[in-house]
Amino acid sequence: MAAYMAQRIIDGAYTFLFVTTKRPDLQAGIETYLTAQGREDLIE
Repeated sequence: MAAYMAQRIIDGAYTFLFVTTKRPDLQAGIETYLTAQGREDLIE
């Protein structure tokens, strides 16, 4: 689920802050995915 949500953040459908506010349990996984994809700029 974290990888899916991270991809949606990359696609522009959601913001990092919106997702992590609703699902704080996914934050670590989302950060890992975004970092692996070279999109650290999306981490707020």
